[in-house]
Amino acid sequence: MSRQQTKLIDKYARTMPGKRQDMQVLALGLSRTGTMSLQAALNKLGYKCYHMAEVPNNKKKGHFWCWHEAMLSKFNGTGPKYTPADLAHLLEDYSVSSSGSDVDQNETPLTPIQAVTDIPCVLFSDELLTAFPHAKVILTNRDPDRWLQSIEKLYSIITWKSMSLLARFEPDIGKYLSILQMAITSWTYPGSDWQDRSQLRAGFLRHYQHVRESVPPDRLLEFRSEDGWGPLCAFLEKQAPADRYPFVNAGNELFHIHYALVAVTAMSLIVKGLLWVAPVGVVLFGVWKYYV
Repeated sequence: MSRQQTKLIDKYARTMPGKRQDMQVLALGLSRTGTMSLQAALNKLGYKCYHMAEVPNNKKKGHFWCWHEAMLSKFNGTGPKYTPADLAHLLEDYSVSSSGSDVDQNETPLTPIQAVTDIPCVLFSDELLTAFPHAKVILTNRDPDRWLQSIEKLYSIITWKSMSLLARFEPDIGKYLSILQMAITSWTYPGSDWQDRSQLRAGFLRHYQHVRESVPPDRLLEFRSEDGWGPLCAFLEKQAPADRYPFVNAGNELFHIHYALVAVTAMSLIVKGLLWVAPVGVVLFGVWKYYV
């Protein structure tokens, strides 16, 4: 009998033991189709929405490492396989109280209100659909050719020398770059070179067709950011906010986000270096003073 492999996710205690999540929204459109704008919109409607941008906020919970392990298993066939239950476990901390959000305050406290969008979640669409069979599904979309132009920004970021350098000293950055590479590879042809763009358009269309075939029409909304609040709120049965629908991470904002990531990570490494060097310097200075 083969020994069951231990998963990193098993190291992290469940935040709500014995209580199954009530995931309400699975946004399964690919990155660069308005996923961050949708995250902002869903947060505005009272959901707490998980997006790739949330992964760094959960470093202590091992999100970089757990997602990386799950992707290695799914796309490379190495390591333990993550089940739908494992992914639900990983996302548990995103069950939140309805108090304080734009929802009925008469609802029972601690009612889980949750949503996910963007990578890494979208790379596990089938698993999440199995884990949360009653969740409503939003398929953010855009013109495939414009998507191809936008995805070039990810290729550019992955090849930044500054990112590669930081990855040598900050393991989480290394995991992040690997996640991006595996994501792009899965949209081209699994097992191929992540820089091979020849199958990228077909992979985009294949993903959307697969989701359409996997979700009943009454649970599926095809959505573009320019559609605004109307169809989204009607689908989710929410009142439309008076504010304009959010548009974020457009144009070169993706570059600016990663410039900030590089700067913050580099500064953190410098501070850690100084904290290590300073005591050594004090000791050496003391030795020098003693003998000189």
